Amino acid sequence: METIIINIKTQKDKLLFTSLANRLKLKSKILSEEDKEDYGLLKAMIEAKQEDYVDRETIMKALRK
Repeated sequence: METIIINIKTQKDKLLFTSLANRLKLKSKILSEEDKEDYGLLKAMIEAKQEDYVDRETIMKALRK
């Protein structure tokens, strides 16, 4: 299953898309601002996890500067 995220600008467009999803028997969910922030945080965490390991001493040297 794949997911599509569509940024909607008007209430009228929101009703149009949710009605279309219902008619096509698709699941739809309206994301809150908190949901969007959580997604952004998760994305940042995943990107950070993929970077190279930095040892404690390197971090401490950078903090002392």
